[in-house]
This record gives sequence, structure tokens and C-alpha cells, in this order.
Amino acid sequence: MYKKKPKEQSPGAPLWMTTFSDLTTLLLCFFVLLFSLSTVSSEKYEQVAASLKSVFSGSPGILYGGPHPMGEQLPFEIPLPIDIEFQEVYQEIEAMLAEEGVGAAVEIFQEERGLIISFKEKIFFDIGSAQLRPEARNLLRRVGRVLAVDDHDIRVEGHTCDLPIRSRFFPSNWELSTSRATNVTRFLIEEAGIDPRRLGATGYAEFRPIAPNDSEENRIRNRRVDILLLSRNNL
Repeated sequence: MYKKKPKEQSPGAPLWMTTFSDLTTLLLCFFVLLFSLSTVSSEKYEQVAASLKSVFSGSPGILYGGPHPMGEQLPFEIPLPIDIEFQEVYQEIEAMLAEEGVGAAVEIFQEERGLIISFKEKIFFDIGSAQLRPEARNLLRRVGRVLAVDDHDIRVEGHTCDLPIRSRFFPSNWELSTSRATNVTRFLIEEAGIDPRRLGATGYAEFRPIAPNDSEENRIRNRRVDILLLSRNNL
């Protein structure tokens, strides 16, 4: 009788072993991923989650732009390096703020729209007022002179916290935030010589916070005037 010749096996490992090896590798990667997630700082996780929630709800979270000149971390931290187009002005403003010794009252960082110089209320205004404090004028003048030789368009944005205001001058936070932004804009034109065609002013009241309005510390952060240098990519 004719005997069937045994089938010769191909050189190398059997095919089932290759599949088994792939499965083992995938499982290893899966468990390494689980372990890395288990060691994430809960504080960092909450910050990122809050920022993403803020973005998806239409309220911009802060995009942090590298090492903070005053050593303070922003509340919603998503790393965003300072673009090369802002490097020169960033370094000049950073050095000037350090020289002025303003501490955490001024923050400078980058977000998706451009470079932001954020001035806390206490350094510019008295509570409920839109008149620039006398001691703020020299600081704003120095910042303005740096910006005057730059060529980016500028938006001055006023912000408040969620505490309501009702006064003879300001029926609501809308009027207060807009008036503050307008006064800073006029100062930059009249005292720092910035071309008015580069400038715009707007107020957002309490509706674009950078931190939850759940403590006085966070409310202080939200009461601010931002000077935004618009990225050329957004023009």
C-alpha cells in the first residue's frame, strides 16, 4: 500500500506560537498601562478633567506655557510650549515682571489663541472700581512699551468672579469688566504709544473663569484683566 509522506514542517516556530506570543505581548502592554494609570496623581487628573470639561462646555481652560516666571502653577494645566513667534516678547516681559517684583499678581503664559499677560485685579483696581490704581500705571506703561515695538494684534479682556455687583456706575459685572478693559486699552494708547489699530477691548464678566468660583482664592484669580497677543495663525 501507498504510504502518505509526512508533511514537512516549515522552519522556525509553529504558527500557533507566533499568535500566542502576540497575545502575551498585548496582555503585558495592557497591564503596564493599567499600572501607569493607577499611579496618576489624583490632583493632576482632576485638573486635566476640569480643563477638558471647560473646553467642551465652551469656556476656555488655561493652557499653561512652560515654566512659570513666578513659580506658580495654573489651575487647569495642559502643557503648551511658548511658540517661537512669542519667545522674544515673552522673555522681555518675564524679565521686566521679575524686576518689578510683582509676584503672583501677574501671570504670563500661552494658550491656543496666543500669548496672555494676565493681571490680577488687586494690582490694577480697587474692588468694584474700573479706575487704574496710581501704583499700577508705571507697571502697565513698561509692559505697554514692550508691546509697542511688537507687531501682534492685541485684545484686552476684562474678567470678574461670580459675585454680583450693582452700583451707580456698574449695574452688573458686564459693565465692570468692559470698563476695566476699555480703561487699560486707552492707557496703552495714550501712555505707551501703541497703535490703536492693533487694539481691541472686551468684557466677559464672570463667564470665562480660569478656576472654579468655589473659594475666595479662586475668585481672586478670576478677577483679572488679560492682555492677549494674538497668534498670527488666528488672524
